[in-house]
Amino acid sequence: MKVLLAVDGSGYSNMCVSAAKSIGLPSDSEITVLTVVPEHAFLGGLHLDRLWANGEHGRKLHKAREESAQDIIDKTVSELKTARAEINTTIVWGNPEEQIINAANQTQTDLVIIGAKGLVNADRFHLGTVAYGVIKHAHCSVLVVKEDIQKVRRILLATDGSEHSCAAEDFLLGLSLPRKIDIFLVIALQSHVAAYLKMPTLSLETNQQILSELQKAEGEKATELLNRTEAKFKEKNYEVTPLLRQGEPSQEILNCANAFNPEIVAVGAKGLSGIESFLLGSVAQRVARFSRYSVLVVRPKKTKKANCHLGE
Repeated sequence: MKVLLAVDGSGYSNMCVSAAKSIGLPSDSEITVLTVVPEHAFLGGLHLDRLWANGEHGRKLHKAREESAQDIIDKTVSELKTARAEINTTIVWGNPEEQIINAANQTQTDLVIIGAKGLVNADRFHLGTVAYGVIKHAHCSVLVVKEDIQKVRRILLATDGSEHSCAAEDFLLGLSLPRKIDIFLVIALQSHVAAYLKMPTLSLETNQQILSELQKAEGEKATELLNRTEAKFKEKNYEVTPLLRQGEPSQEILNCANAFNPEIVAVGAKGLSGIESFLLGSVAQRVARFSRYSVLVVRPKKTKKANCHLGE
């Protein structure tokens, strides 16, 4: 697995290092430690550092920022010594969000690990602008770290049978996690009140019958999917708790996370209702933004199609 670990010296980026060592990356993983020196472009393509480059003050400032970035890299590499992975490093200048996404594309990264907030994000924000931009626009899976993960004991996996949620299952099954952790599988079925309000004006009796049949069929399919997914994790001797909930999916996922306190909440980047042109579905977007716990947003690898759909 190719991992891009984005660090900036903040407390959250320090948590990313712990996460990289704790989530059970495969032994043949390759971790690229990346730090971005922020360089903001002004009108006409001017960059402040380049504008000052010819002056003594500018050269000193540039050198100090380079040395600070190298210190962050060196500290991170030192902390990763116990990780079973090949470690590479890179320092780039520019817009952090753009540079992280560019680096992920260039290295064909499978997973970006990034802190929920960086040095400049206020505590009142649930998710920093850089982290949000990366999970929205990256073409690979992203782990947004919100707490210090020293050891993974519980994972909440939301599934709906879509390609992306099946990829989330495969991603977790591919990790070298301790077998005694608890996996909570949750499917949230949308409230049928919304469907009822959008139905053609038929007789009340007919509408109720249609909704009843829909609810029954959907419940049966959801149970089948839970059973099938549960069996996959039990094959690897995980403790599994299936959860079937009724309500708005993102809210039910957040409710379950608050109830079971997992180290990681795993979701597919898009669900069954995701529009192909959208890089991030509304459910994943809301869970990543409002979850108190670290969130793993999974996208399928381009060379592999997941095969566990709800309708199969």
